[in-house]
Formats: sequence, C-alpha cells, structure tokens
Amino acid sequence: MFHHIRGILVHTGPTFAVVETGGVGYQLTIPFSTHRELPPVGKECKLLTHFAVSENAQSLYGFATERERALFRILISVKGVGAATAIQILSGSDPEQFALAVERQDHEFLKKIKGIGEKTAKRITLELKGMAALAVSSSATGVDLPASARDVSAAARQALETLGVAPREAASRVEKVLQAEPKLSLEDTIRAALQ
Repeated sequence: MFHHIRGILVHTGPTFAVVETGGVGYQLTIPFSTHRELPPVGKECKLLTHFAVSENAQSLYGFATERERALFRILISVKGVGAATAIQILSGSDPEQFALAVERQDHEFLKKIKGIGEKTAKRITLELKGMAALAVSSSATGVDLPASARDVSAAARQALETLGVAPREAASRVEKVLQAEPKLSLEDTIRAALQ
C-alpha cells in the first residue's frame, strides 16, 4: 500500500524513526541497520516502507535499502517468524551473512540473533534454503530473473550487490564461479558466489 515515505526526520532511536511529511508525523519501526543510515534529526530522509495490518494493530516498518525490505518480507512469510523477529534478524546480521547462514544451514549463527531459538533457526533454514540469495531476484527488488544463460552473470552480480557485496567483488566472484561451471543456474551461481 505504501511504497516509501520522504520527509523531515524529527525523532529517532535504535528501533524507530518519526518522519514528518505534510504536517503528519509517521512513526516507523526500523532495524538497527536502517538506524545507522539515517541523517541527523532535522534533515530530510526517505525510507522504504512495509505496512502491516493485524487484528490488533496497524504498523508501518521502514527500511534504508530495498534488500532489507525484501528480506523482511521473505522472513515474515516463514511460519512462526513475525515482524518483530524479522526486525531482530535484520538488526542482528547483514543480508549477505544471513543468506550465507541459511544456505549453510548454520543454526548456531542464527541462534545468536535475539529472539531466535533452535526451532525457529531450523524452520528458517528449511523454508528459506535456496530462497535467501534469490530473495533479491524478485520483482520487489527490481532484479529480473535471467531470460537466457548469458544473462545469469548480470543477474547474479546484481543479486550479490543487493545483498551488500561490493560491485567489483560481486563481479569477481560470479566470474570465477561461471568460469569453473558455465552452465549453472542463477540460484546455484548465487549460492556458489556467496560461499
């Protein structure tokens, strides 16, 4: 429903931001990673948003980057992972670390994040295996799936960059993977490049 909000940052804390636009102050729940990217209070800011409605509340979540919002949306699709837990995951790890932990089924890494126990860690890795790296290939992030084998390299590089890998590093990783195995699928290329 709401794609983003742009306005003056009037108040902030590690888990929230208040953005005033059109005379209305909108309070957004944010991950700590977004908090670090905010400008000083009194300056203009833009946050990507996710609007959630439940029986008891209407909540607005804010994100500094598209990859954070995409991963948040993937996480809340996992049974037993609500918005609060998804925010904790985004606050406790960067998207690339999280995707790698899911692909490796690294439950110990996930359990270090506040609010994640053994059962939830196993559920996340089970439900998201093969999807965490591809989360950035969805239309939500603006990364299109490749139409042909020659497009795999570009899509994989873009997916890695969206996960936080520097452009040169992403290109280098993808090139090495595809030189070794040129006919890999996009999913397998991303997975290999993350390892």
